[in-house]
Amino acid sequence: MKKISYLQALFSCFVSLLIGLPALAQMAELKWTYRPLVIVAPWADDAALKDIQIVLRQSRDEMADRDMVVVTVAGDTAYAWDPAVDKRLDIQFDAVALRQTYQRADGRVSIVLIGRDGDVKDYGTTPGDIQNMIDLIDTMPMRQRELDARKREAERREEINNRMWGDESFGR
Repeated sequence: MKKISYLQALFSCFVSLLIGLPALAQMAELKWTYRPLVIVAPWADDAALKDIQIVLRQSRDEMADRDMVVVTVAGDTAYAWDPAVDKRLDIQFDAVALRQTYQRADGRVSIVLIGRDGDVKDYGTTPGDIQNMIDLIDTMPMRQRELDARKREAERREEINNRMWGDESFGR
């Protein structure tokens, strides 16, 4: 068994960090605004990527409700799609840097969920993993706070509406 020195391990960590820095800088543009879902495929016509894209389209409303954006790396192209408006975002990505950071070692399609805070939250490889990631988002404290805020806002609007127009059911 080969032993590595402390300096070799430190150097290896430093190189790994440097490789990931460009991708992290690109993803920083999405931080606190979106929950990125990064899809990395070997090429654009990859069968697994096509299956994932079908599920993404079917999950569009759920992803929009959770402020998700899909960053797809296929071949040497990378782009972001916002399900809320069903269009690509005008953000430039370095496909090589994203691939080096998020691609699986075995070269299969990778699905990576990144939280609003920029941290990786989950990994997957199949279309079914997308629904699992959406469900995972719903368990996160930040998402719970968002839902609570929406509920309070709806209650506040209802109260204002009742004050303005009176209780419609009263006197019927």
